[in-house]
Amino acid sequence: MNHKINYNERSWAIDLIGHVKIIIRSQNRSIKDAGGEQTIRKDGGSLFPDVLIFGDKSVSRILQGWELKMPDTPINDSDFFTNAKMKANILGLDSFLLWNVSYAHLYIREKTTNTFKLHKKWEELSDINTRNIVVNNRERWESLCTKIIKYLNGLFDNGTLEGKRFIESYKSGGITSFILENSSALEETLHGHTRKNSKFKSEALLWGERYQSEYGNDKNHIRILSKVILSNWIGKFLFSHVLMGFDSRARAVLQINEKTTPEEALQTFENISSMCNFWSIFSNSLGLNLIDHKSWSHILELNNLLKDLEVGSIDQAQLSEILEITVDISIRKLRGQYPTPYPLAQLLVSLSLNNPEEDKVIDPCCGSGTIVRAIMTQKLKISNPQQVSEQIFSSDQDYQAIQITTFALARPELMQLPLRIFNSDAFLLSPTNMVSFKNPINGKDFQENLGLFDSIISNLPFVSQGGRAQYETAIHKVNNILDLNNLPALSKKSDISAYFPFIFHSLLNENGMLGVIITNSWLGTEWGDIFYKNLIHYYHLKTVITSGAGRWFNNSEVVTNILILEKNKQAKLASELFTDFVVLKQPLIEFENQDYLSLVSAQINLGTVHDNDSISINSVSIQALDKFSQYGLRGNAQFVECSWVLDLPLIKLKSIAKITRGERRGWDKMFFPRENHNIEEKYLRPVLLNSKKIKSYIAVAEDVAFCCSVSEKELLKNGELGAYNWIQSFKNGYNTNGKPLIDILQRPNMFWYEMSDTALADFVFSINFNRRIFIARSMEKTFANQRLVCINIDHSSNLSLSLLHAVLNSVISYFFIEGMSFGKGLGALDFNKDRFEKYMYILDVRLLSTEDRERIISCFNPLLHREVMDISDELESDDRILFDQTILDVFNIKIPLAKIYQDFLRLISIRLTANDSY
Repeated sequence: MNHKINYNERSWAIDLIGHVKIIIRSQNRSIKDAGGEQTIRKDGGSLFPDVLIFGDKSVSRILQGWELKMPDTPINDSDFFTNAKMKANILGLDSFLLWNVSYAHLYIREKTTNTFKLHKKWEELSDINTRNIVVNNRERWESLCTKIIKYLNGLFDNGTLEGKRFIESYKSGGITSFILENSSALEETLHGHTRKNSKFKSEALLWGERYQSEYGNDKNHIRILSKVILSNWIGKFLFSHVLMGFDSRARAVLQINEKTTPEEALQTFENISSMCNFWSIFSNSLGLNLIDHKSWSHILELNNLLKDLEVGSIDQAQLSEILEITVDISIRKLRGQYPTPYPLAQLLVSLSLNNPEEDKVIDPCCGSGTIVRAIMTQKLKISNPQQVSEQIFSSDQDYQAIQITTFALARPELMQLPLRIFNSDAFLLSPTNMVSFKNPINGKDFQENLGLFDSIISNLPFVSQGGRAQYETAIHKVNNILDLNNLPALSKKSDISAYFPFIFHSLLNENGMLGVIITNSWLGTEWGDIFYKNLIHYYHLKTVITSGAGRWFNNSEVVTNILILEKNKQAKLASELFTDFVVLKQPLIEFENQDYLSLVSAQINLGTVHDNDSISINSVSIQALDKFSQYGLRGNAQFVECSWVLDLPLIKLKSIAKITRGERRGWDKMFFPRENHNIEEKYLRPVLLNSKKIKSYIAVAEDVAFCCSVSEKELLKNGELGAYNWIQSFKNGYNTNGKPLIDILQRPNMFWYEMSDTALADFVFSINFNRRIFIARSMEKTFANQRLVCINIDHSSNLSLSLLHAVLNSVISYFFIEGMSFGKGLGALDFNKDRFEKYMYILDVRLLSTEDRERIISCFNPLLHREVMDISDELESDDRILFDQTILDVFNIKIPLAKIYQDFLRLISIRLTANDSY
């Protein structure tokens, strides 16, 4: 009697699976097996269907899922259908079966609409309408099961239905995505532990401080940690099943079942690692044992699916594919901020190895493992696996990165060899470090001295200023190294990536190579100037590569360069050293063609190509770069051949002008009133807010600024209620951080509402040049906002403002502006007032005769009567061409105008291509 009462969906599923197995023993058709006996139904349902129908086990093909209910659930129940559809989508299947004993409905995915439509019904058991009679009708539902299997075999045999290889299901990311959807519940669980366990709270906080930059700078470290925990568990189970294909000792994972606790599973994985290596995948880490019940159930279901599929028995090529897919999914789902595109990694590796067969190499910030995978792939083509195992090292401070990298390197050829992957902060690496590894053959630990490397290759981590605090010790360490060589400390505004080359120097053999990916901001910043000067003390900067065909990292606004450096045993004369500035003219997708990648790599290595459809190379001596540095042009400008700049008759702009930022007061709503303010005219000043409203070379203020230096008491006394009431309307206000305006707007010797009107300008220009580059003149000195840079001419110089206005807008001045800066991720010019003030030169108008001065003014005058165009159109305008040619003529500059235009437009093009996506 109890058997009948307790007979449920799971009991029925087990019996159905057993019957299917009996049916297929006597057949040789598409359906080869069935599974799902261990499906777990707890806390929100199961992850996979109740019954799974399998095809060819050699490719781990899943054909179909069956969702089962007892008769008391109607066949048309919406949740019944929705759950089955969701599970089919998770696995990427093209059909599913609903069966509530009474009725069976087959749904097939329509290719055109990607929706599931009812294909066939079986209704012959409609009289079995209560669950307590199901078990007594076993013969009848077994008979129907036989009929259904026969029908399905026909569909699979003729190709109407195909199912999906596990590799393809896994690659789609559905399985991983569904499990990671548990992260919110796990996050709540972890928050609960932080409230109850102060040690865990501290550990989680420190974990977040250290690793948040690796996960998109999400400041919710518990949210990040929850996803990392789930991803880590997925990796452990998947890898152990793959490992069974190479090492039978990994079969211990088969002992894990629905009764196994997380702690017991961790012990199982520790035992596997003690025998088979791969501690970086199997090791315990923060919070793994705290996984919530629902998430753990889904993880265990994944383990059951892998058991049913016998993943470890598929061929090695497919096992390799599973490992590569795991890396891709981990990057996409978890570490999606700056994963290195594989073609870029291949190019970087090819340029950074002097002796691919014998070089000992390390990626000390291995992240997703893309670069070490590229190193391994290249070495395996020419070296035996034993050599490759001994020559490639990789490390990262993030345990999750180490796990992903292990997946990236776990090729069949290397499964029985030690992988030299370890956990370490790159700033703590030293040749004397002893690192522990494990021999997978006998499970014994062994240690190696890290020693010196022939090549260090890495995509250096990008850390914003907000994440700088965690690196203060490392920063201090690097600055001490620089001080020992009487070199200046790096600026506090430096990117964290700027510090790594000076740490890595001691890890390299003499003439060793350093190949890194670094943000392009070093090209046109004050910190970049110091970085460059220090860098060439330790290295020969051989190559700087930028993209002329879209950003390399499309999911980030960061624009990057490749730097190829060689450690110098003895510094050569500056005149003997050259740096090649390379522009890649084709998008990264072209580099997926290995022949093309090899050709471009060879061209860069030899430096024999000046300009073709693929690349341009401008080779510049270190000696010449030193001269360019005087003009702030040692960076971005060098991607074109611009030696003509060094022969120009120039004068430093700040010798005849004062350069300032516009007035920065804060809380624009108060200081720049729009309408209906009733403020007295005497307290309003014309103001230029930004360059968007400046359409021509003449700036006309269309907005007003509130400038009042009178006390509130005096305003009342004078009856100036417009200004008084305007001040009162903000007096009790708060900023976006909830702080009172009267506090945050306080300035020494000023009323809190006071703004000086002394920031007046002869000329103004934007701090965010984009497609328009120009300097506008105010015919009357105009008040300017902080978004503009102001130029005020020293009138004791007796220089004509009209003349200076013209020369400031010559293409030569534009070239200096573009060349001393760098492009940001959305194509705008990252421009700095202090850099402009320090380095900006213009043609020396003092050398001109009165006649030549008038000639320039006359030729520039037509430009004043039209709008400023985008620079590409501007340089095709007849009046602009005549004006710039006149500039060259009167200054006796022999460089063809077409050459200057070409160089300038190339720099613009490189900057604007950051907007492009391929």
